[in-house]
Amino acid sequence: MFASLTDAEAFLEGGNGTSSKARPAQEKWYGVAVGHIPGVYTDYEEVKRQIRGYPGSKQQRFATREEAQAFVDGRGTPGTGSVSNVNIAASALKEDVASELSSLPGTGSRRKTPKLTENAAKKQKKNEPPPPAILDNGEIEPGTGPLPPDAQDGFDRTIVLRADTGRIEYKTEEELAARKWQPTGDFRGPLVIHTDGAAPKNGQVGAVAGIGVYFGPQNPNNVSAWLGEGRQTNQRAELAAIKRAVHIAPIDREALIRSDSNYSIQCVTTWFQRWESNDWKTAGGKAVENRDLIEPIIERLRERKMAGADTKFEWVKGHGTDAGNIAADRLAVQGAEIGRRTMLERAAQEKEEEQRLADEAPDAEDEWAFVKELKKQREAEKGESAPGLR
Repeated sequence: MFASLTDAEAFLEGGNGTSSKARPAQEKWYGVAVGHIPGVYTDYEEVKRQIRGYPGSKQQRFATREEAQAFVDGRGTPGTGSVSNVNIAASALKEDVASELSSLPGTGSRRKTPKLTENAAKKQKKNEPPPPAILDNGEIEPGTGPLPPDAQDGFDRTIVLRADTGRIEYKTEEELAARKWQPTGDFRGPLVIHTDGAAPKNGQVGAVAGIGVYFGPQNPNNVSAWLGEGRQTNQRAELAAIKRAVHIAPIDREALIRSDSNYSIQCVTTWFQRWESNDWKTAGGKAVENRDLIEPIIERLRERKMAGADTKFEWVKGHGTDAGNIAADRLAVQGAEIGRRTMLERAAQEKEEEQRLADEAPDAEDEWAFVKELKKQREAEKGESAPGLR
């Protein structure tokens, strides 16, 4: 043993210290008394794996297997042997350190053995990863072993955290072979939105209009709704759908709105400029129809432009093969049906209210009888008050 850390460093640098001359190379036996898997080993790398990260680990090198086994069994402890045994152990330690240094890339036999300071030893132990835990069946406990070669971003895809048990387990063969859709990472390009309007019985009494806005399959931003109060026409439904789309789309993201209404596209891209300059009057001096829908759309498009987002429009053939237009049309038809049911419910409620008022009103015959009785009473009062009738 060494009296101080300085003596140990001097010994490693080649000083006399208290050691005797190193013995010739001989077979190495290592006893791990306290570690992950106690036992006798001949490979120092394996010894380091067994004691690394294990609290209170104990290991020592011996000249014979019997001495190492006795140490593991508790029949021998470090520091209780003779001075010769201590010197042998110190010499073996020096050989192990020298062997480790010589195995490093770019080092040779002439390289000076570095000093092992207390701080350096602590830093080395702190930076070393904990050794893997070994299960009873000999397998490494999930999540404690080295990462597989195909690991990405430090994630081991062969393990999974079970939500029901809270345990980390190895995936089954089916789970490893399973595939799932993932984003490609290519999010360039505008947000494509399909809009449409529907008005069954358009132009006739009883027409009901609906709007459809389609962002994509199962998208929570999709809209299927009744046009609302006012005139129920297909053109108003088309404009209302565009209005809803430009307000739902993020204000700072470029958007492409695809519609089968050339009228609506022209209103919000070309014609409005002339109408604005003419105080929203047509060339014939009449008020522009659907201004209440067109003007809010223009205001929103300008807000989006100020936020750095362009809004473009594209005409598509209605009731054709365009999947987005077909989906938007389906949403618009459903919206019209919602409106039809809403209007029927309102009509039924209005009829019930009229009936209630009629039931509460007095009967006409009863009212006339009351009037006649009142007239008779007044005539009787006049006769009693006339002179000469007593």
